[in-house]
Amino acid sequence: MSISHFVLKDQNDQEVKFADFAGKKYLLSFHPRAWTSVCTHQMQDLDERHDDFTARGIAPFGLSIDHQFCKKAWAESMGLKKLLLLSDFWPPGALAEALGCFIEKAGMSGRQNYLIGPDGEVLWTQRYEIKARPDLDPCMSELPGYGLVKTTLCKGGGS
Repeated sequence: MSISHFVLKDQNDQEVKFADFAGKKYLLSFHPRAWTSVCTHQMQDLDERHDDFTARGIAPFGLSIDHQFCKKAWAESMGLKKLLLLSDFWPPGALAEALGCFIEKAGMSGRQNYLIGPDGEVLWTQRYEIKARPDLDPCMSELPGYGLVKTTLCKGGGS
């Protein structure tokens, strides 16, 4: 399933059209809620590793169903320098639902990373327990050898 037709707003209220990434790879790093400690660390880690991803030709994005204006205040409070935070706000969780990580009874996405390929298809995915802080090192080591869609569950505590 291609997600190229999705258009989301970033924390600066600018549209990010996945169709514009045709021929490129991008990483979607879902977090359940803004303003929580594990999600904050997840996005700060991704911002710090931004150049590692772009050096591999991958545009990284953080996202959740929080509104873009909430994400703007949160990004500023975290001091993010490069990472764009996308809002899957309206319709609520549409992209998360399409990718299979929307938790309907909680009204939020799960914590999951998706590597999207040049054709808008999922190449690789890794799911984390809600309270687990994603470790990007295994993610980075998996990226050069992607092939078939693979989902793994990473367990662990958050910080």
